[in-house]
Amino acid sequence: MKRLLYILIVLLGVHRTYAQVVRSVESFREKVLPGYTIYFDQADLTESGHLNLSAVDKYTALITDDKKVILVKIAREWQDSLILVHYGTKKEIWGWVTGEESFKLLDTFALNAATIKKPETEFARPHPWFVYFGGQFNLDNQKNINIALNGRFGFYLLLNRWDLASTFSAGAAGNIHGKGTPWANLGLMSRVHFPIKKIGLVPDVGAELSYAIFGNDSKTFSGAFVVGASWYIGIGNISVSMNIWKTVSGSIGLTIFPKLKKK
Repeated sequence: MKRLLYILIVLLGVHRTYAQVVRSVESFREKVLPGYTIYFDQADLTESGHLNLSAVDKYTALITDDKKVILVKIAREWQDSLILVHYGTKKEIWGWVTGEESFKLLDTFALNAATIKKPETEFARPHPWFVYFGGQFNLDNQKNINIALNGRFGFYLLLNRWDLASTFSAGAAGNIHGKGTPWANLGLMSRVHFPIKKIGLVPDVGAELSYAIFGNDSKTFSGAFVVGASWYIGIGNISVSMNIWKTVSGSIGLTIFPKLKKK
């Protein structure tokens, strides 16, 4: 029982440390953008949490190879696989190519072109699969404890605003001085996301259906409403969520997008 508690504490500590070292858009504007102001005058986030740069005439006059040199440096500072650049009525999408160690111009299009059918969020997340891992911890004044590790594997559907994921949780409940009772559950979760573009925060709401095993005998199906929020940190996001039905439980974890990571 105590060993599982130690593992959870270490896991949450890793999440906290990781969130501190990954750059936010505010940090990027303060520490990185000043070195490239002859090319870009503004930096913000897309709805999917990717860097969006506003270019000036000095940048638009460059050939593609010279643009690439600049954006490779910025991509390494920002630690993400996609960067969007816009100027006038044009937009460029730059990114690391999956399976290669090369950074290149992936697409260019006119913002006012009638032929553009895909919304920005589709370009910003071409590989919408995600993996989540996290944990939860409850301790009352009677020293009753409930600790767990949990994970999700899923993908985004309609306009990258709706997701579907399989879920898994395993933990133990009992008194800190006694032997804990193990439990586990498998489930299916679906959520709708509401991105707040300017600050990179994405609240969500949804539902989960799960099959739980408690101890050796108790097996039940259960459902719950899910509410939460995610904060983008470059290669993924820090996610906080709560399951609400007859009881309320919360968890915090890290979501990553494996196919977007540079190999």
